[in-house]
Amino acid sequence: MNTPLLCLDVGGTEIKGAVVCDGRLLTPLRHFPSRSHEDRETLLQNFTSIIRALLNEPGAPKAVGGLRLAFPGPFDYPNGICLVQGLDKYDALYGVSLRKELFDRLPGLLKGPEDIRFINDVAAFALGETHYGDARGSARSMSVCIGTGCGSAFCVGEGLAPDGIPGVPKGGEIYPTPFLGKCIDDIVSKRGLVELTSQRLGEPMEGAALAARVAAGDEQAAACFLEFGGRLHDALEPFLRQFRPECLCVGGQITRSFSMFGGPLQDLCLELGTKLFVAADTSELAMAGLCTL
Repeated sequence: MNTPLLCLDVGGTEIKGAVVCDGRLLTPLRHFPSRSHEDRETLLQNFTSIIRALLNEPGAPKAVGGLRLAFPGPFDYPNGICLVQGLDKYDALYGVSLRKELFDRLPGLLKGPEDIRFINDVAAFALGETHYGDARGSARSMSVCIGTGCGSAFCVGEGLAPDGIPGVPKGGEIYPTPFLGKCIDDIVSKRGLVELTSQRLGEPMEGAALAARVAAGDEQAAACFLEFGGRLHDALEPFLRQFRPECLCVGGQITRSFSMFGGPLQDLCLELGTKLFVAADTSELAMAGLCTL
């Protein structure tokens, strides 16, 4: 598609946005606070102010052909209705039609509500990888993003894999899969790492803090990070063995420290003949993927 699109990558901490055309950013990637714990009206005003700010960026076209949002689930993507609840972000938008709200709050921007489209944030990243990134040309690929949760997407060729293919869970989402007495989302995520460090080190830490301890020579911190890597290996192994992707693309902020915990997963991919790619910036790829909608 050669029509400029205004694209947002919606996260729990921040919202990233740019005007994009055919996978190429026409404006710099901007970062905005998500305000994801605020009330409904504040959240909706935040979205509209971000969109207006992006349209006023130097180099932005006078008009865009659509608005594309990569949004974390649960979400009714075809109808644009947020179903996030109890995940420590965007609770106030539960049941809200973002398509209707954004269209009504941005008069004259688009021809109709149908020009506003939504997709899972990791699915957008996966489509960016298959169309413009490391997964180009792959018959099968799997993408995983580790952040406030563990998002996933499976692709066959340049499209998302349909349900029913061996190894592909419903909606391509591995996060609710039972794992270590909980589910993958509770274990392979920021909160999973915080719980692990609390148990092993007596102090709750996120990835950056733990990585600093490892870099300073703390062997207990290194062992803790490696245990997290072992959990990542164990969580992904059943899907990798059944789906047999040609490549696995991993993203999320914690991947900045991948060298400290990624060994077990690297070994598994080597065994299976799966190419492993660690994305430096998932947001730019998600922006590119949104262009394919």
